Amino acid sequence: MRTDKKCRWALAGAVSTLLGTQSQANDTDWQAETAVRYYSEDGRVTSVEPVLQLSNTDEQDRTISINIAYDSLSGASPNGAAVSDQVQTFTSTSGAANTATNYSSNTPQTTTSASGRTLTTRDGDDDDEDEDEYSAGTVSQYQAKAGEVPLDPSFSDQRFAFSMNISQPISRSMETSFGISYSKETDYQSVGMNGGATFLMNQKNTQLGVFFGLEKDEIIAGGGTPLGLSSTQDEIKVSDSEDKLVLDMLVSLTQNLSPNAIMQANYSVSQSSGYHTDPYKIISIVDEDNLPVGYVFEHRPDERTKQSLYAAFKYHLFADTFEASYRYMWDDWDVTSQTWETKYRLNLGHFYIQPHYRLYKQSGTDFYVDSLNATDHAPEFASADYRLGKLTTQTIGGKISWQFSQDKALSLRLERYQQTGESDAAQMNATISQISYKWRF
Repeated sequence: MRTDKKCRWALAGAVSTLLGTQSQANDTDWQAETAVRYYSEDGRVTSVEPVLQLSNTDEQDRTISINIAYDSLSGASPNGAAVSDQVQTFTSTSGAANTATNYSSNTPQTTTSASGRTLTTRDGDDDDEDEDEYSAGTVSQYQAKAGEVPLDPSFSDQRFAFSMNISQPISRSMETSFGISYSKETDYQSVGMNGGATFLMNQKNTQLGVFFGLEKDEIIAGGGTPLGLSSTQDEIKVSDSEDKLVLDMLVSLTQNLSPNAIMQANYSVSQSSGYHTDPYKIISIVDEDNLPVGYVFEHRPDERTKQSLYAAFKYHLFADTFEASYRYMWDDWDVTSQTWETKYRLNLGHFYIQPHYRLYKQSGTDFYVDSLNATDHAPEFASADYRLGKLTTQTIGGKISWQFSQDKALSLRLERYQQTGESDAAQMNATISQISYKWRF
């Protein structure tokens, strides 16, 4: 389940085009780009995402942009349980909810895996023939060895996403835009809309844009939504589905500094209310020897406000192009992050090479925990999701592209991603690759 895209794609796309180069094709041409993105974490999740992007500008300078994407994810995903000095056993069915035990105890604990189905277990022996039969599939077990991060190897999900944006000048100094988006996953659905206006000033050397977005998300956890911080063994469910509402605003200023240089500065704010908890993440309850004695479901606040400042600079140096950007984000969960990114496009006629480097640093939220102590009072909020803890990531790689003609181009991208953090689950490397083809018709 992912909640960081949806209608915000359109907001980001509307602004990013301001730093792009103007098309030299005929106004009535359609431009198409198809791509296949491959993302593979070492020993964890793999994602394959075919993407199709279409755009057209007609004789009235009205531009239509369409994005269609499909994700297929599978592999092993951290379930939130802490690393233990003992072997932990988890039982699941086709990525269903799982039972966690450790070899110091014969008492099972019911937990829920990343795919979200529910598995019910009972203490002791039971002759009920339905005990180990599930409509979702056959029961399977996996283990987290002593010192290993507990990973559910049966994680699987698919996502379909569609967005469309229309922009049109209504005067010489003003352009409006409107967009819609839709995304559907196995246990998640999102619909959104966005709109805004761009004001052209200073002989079009200055552009001021204001954009708004509205997104409605529905989370349908397999087996129902668990009660936050309740024991996984109690199986307390509070609802079949949950909702979340997201409001976004973006203000963007773009300035031509010279015939060869352009800069952009953005301010954005995002307010979300509703269900923010991951219903599949659990937290280990440990004793004084740091051994697991139980598990509870995580619980996050129902509201979040995020703000960010962004600055970008692009400079044409001889036949090449240099790009640099910086982003600072802060929110009311006490999370802050900084992102630095650089690209250099080396043009070699109909061929170019573009090295790329990205550095991301994030502080942790105040309710992030690796585990909870059995002798302590239960906190109001807690999560062992490493994505809410301290993180540092680096992405390094590059892109090469061949321009066969004015209307056709083939590009290849290959990058290596490295992630470190304060938890064992955060230590992860991944490979990112993409092949894309552009043409006009």
